[in-house]
Amino acid sequence: MEKLLSQNINRVWASLIIDEFLKNNITQFYLSPGMRNAPLIAAMTHLQGFNKNLSIVLCMDERAAAFRALGYSKATGKPSVLVCTSGTAMANYMPAVVEAKKSNLPLIVLSADRPIELTFCDDNQTIDQTKFYGDYVQGEMNFGAPSAEISPLAMTSSLSNLINKSLYPQKGPVHFNCAFRDPLEDTQTNIPAEYIKLANIQINREGPSTRYVNLETVPDKNAIAEIAGILKKSKTGLLVIGSLAPHESTETVREFVKTLNWPTYFDVSSSLKYAFNLTDDALPTFDHPEVQSELVKNPPETVFHIGGRLTSKHYYSFLKQVPQINLVTLNLNLEKEDPSHHTKIRINAHINSTLASIMSFFEGSSLPKKELNLNFESLSKNKIKLIEEGPLAYPSISKTIIDHMPDNSTLYIGNSTVVRTFDAYFSYENRKNIKVATNRGVSGIEGFMASAAGFIDGTQKEVYLVVGDVAFIHDLNSLYFLKDLKTPMKIILVNNDGGGIFTLLPIHREKSVLDYITSPHGQTFKKTAESFGIDYVGVSNREDFLAAFKDMQKKTTHTMMEIFIDHNTNKSVYDQLKTIKL
Repeated sequence: MEKLLSQNINRVWASLIIDEFLKNNITQFYLSPGMRNAPLIAAMTHLQGFNKNLSIVLCMDERAAAFRALGYSKATGKPSVLVCTSGTAMANYMPAVVEAKKSNLPLIVLSADRPIELTFCDDNQTIDQTKFYGDYVQGEMNFGAPSAEISPLAMTSSLSNLINKSLYPQKGPVHFNCAFRDPLEDTQTNIPAEYIKLANIQINREGPSTRYVNLETVPDKNAIAEIAGILKKSKTGLLVIGSLAPHESTETVREFVKTLNWPTYFDVSSSLKYAFNLTDDALPTFDHPEVQSELVKNPPETVFHIGGRLTSKHYYSFLKQVPQINLVTLNLNLEKEDPSHHTKIRINAHINSTLASIMSFFEGSSLPKKELNLNFESLSKNKIKLIEEGPLAYPSISKTIIDHMPDNSTLYIGNSTVVRTFDAYFSYENRKNIKVATNRGVSGIEGFMASAAGFIDGTQKEVYLVVGDVAFIHDLNSLYFLKDLKTPMKIILVNNDGGGIFTLLPIHREKSVLDYITSPHGQTFKKTAESFGIDYVGVSNREDFLAAFKDMQKKTTHTMMEIFIDHNTNKSVYDQLKTIKL
C-alpha cells in the first residue's frame, strides 16, 4: 500500500499535509466532519495504517472540539490539530483559539475552504477565511487551492515553519487554510508524473520537511547576575507564584522557593498551592481586607512574581497602592502581562532554566530568611473553624475536596466563584500534590467539560472537574464526549441556580439588575446525567457531600455529583469570613 493518496491533486496535498504533522510528532486530531474537508479525512484514515499513534477524535460540535484540543495542549504542551469544513465551522473555534493565545498554548486549526472563485460570489457555505483569527494566531498560511504549480516541498516546508510558530518563541495557536476544488471524493484525475514522483519522495523521506532546533530562552549571564543581586540585597521580599503550565515540571520552582527563603504566595493555577502550607512561611490570601491593608502599611521592598497572571484581583490593587515596590516578573510571554502597570523588570524567558541560572549565583545555599512581620496563624485557624462549623457553601466545598482528594490527583477548576474559592483556601498544616488546570487566559466559563476531556486525552488519567451550573449549561454538548472516553471524568457540579458570584459583589444591591446578571434557570441535572449514562448523586448537606465524594473516588466510571447550595447561605458565609481579624 502506497502512503501517498494520488487519485487527484486534493488527495495528494491532503496526504502531504497530514504526513507533515505526523513527522513533526503531532498525532492528535480533533475532527468535525463535513464534505469540504473530505480529502483531509481520507488522508487521516489512510495514514493511520502507517502510524498507529495517529488518533482521530470525532467531534460533531466545533466549539466543544476546540476546547477539547485546548485541554490536550494544556496537559501535554504539544499542539493538536482541529480539522473542520468550510464556512462557520472554523468560527466556532474562536473562543478556544482566543483562550489558547492568552494562555500560551499550542493549537493548530486546519480548516477546509472553498476556492476563491466561489468565496466572493456568495456561493453556499462560504466566508472569507483568510486572516480570520486576526492577531489571535501566531501564524497563518493560505496556499489557495491545491495545484501542480506549487511543489510538494514548498507546501510541506511552509507547513513545517507554521508548526514551529505554534511552539516558538512562545506557544500559541496557528491557522492553516486549505481551499479544495472538486472533486472532493476519490475521482481519478490527471496529475503530472513528475509531480507524483516529487510528492512520493517527500512523503517517504524520514523526518519533517524542515527540523527546527530552537534556543531555550534564558537571559545572559550579566542579566542573571543583576537579578540575583537584587534578590540578595532586598531587605524584605515577597515571592509570588502565578499560573504555571500544568505539563511542565514544578521541581525547579519548588527548589527556588526553598532556596530564596522569602514569604511566598501561591496562586491556585500554579499547581503548588496545596504542596505548601502556612508553616512554610506562605501568605494565605490577598483577598482578606486586613491582609491587604497590613501589606500596604508594611510593603516588601521587592516582589518577585514567577509565572502568569494571578486569580486574585486584590494582588493587583495592592501593587497599585504601593508603586514604589520593586516588582520583578519572570514568564515567557511576549505580551505586556502587567495589570498593575508597575513592573520594574520583566524577564521574558523560560522559567525553569532562568531560575536554575539565578540559583547558581546563590553559592549553593539558601538565602537568609526574610520576614513580612505578619502573623497569619490566628486568621487561618479561625477561617478554618468557621468553614468547618458552617453550612454547605463554596468555602466548605473547596476545603473538603482538597482535604480529601487523593494525593497526585488532577483537578480541573471552572471559573467565576469556583476558581476563587479554591484560590482562597490554604491549609494550615496539610500538604498535598495536586495538579491543577483551569482556563484563565480570558477566564471564560464555556468549554470546561470539553477541556477536561482533552486533558484526559493527553494524560490518560482521571480528572476531577469542579464546575458551576452556568458553565455546565454552556458546555452541555460536551457530555457527548464521555461515551467514548475510556478514562473516567468525575464531575462535581455546584448548582446555586445561576451566577452566584454576582451576589457577592456590590451589584447585589441592585435587585432590578441582579436577576438578569445571575440568570436563574431553575434546572437540576439528574436526568441530563442519566441520559448520557453518567452515574449521578445529588447532595445538599455537608455530611452527604463528604460521603458522596469519598464514594466517587472509588468509581471507575464517569460520575457526576450535583451539590445544591443556597445563594443567601453562601453569601452569609463569605460575609462572616471577611470579619475575621488578623
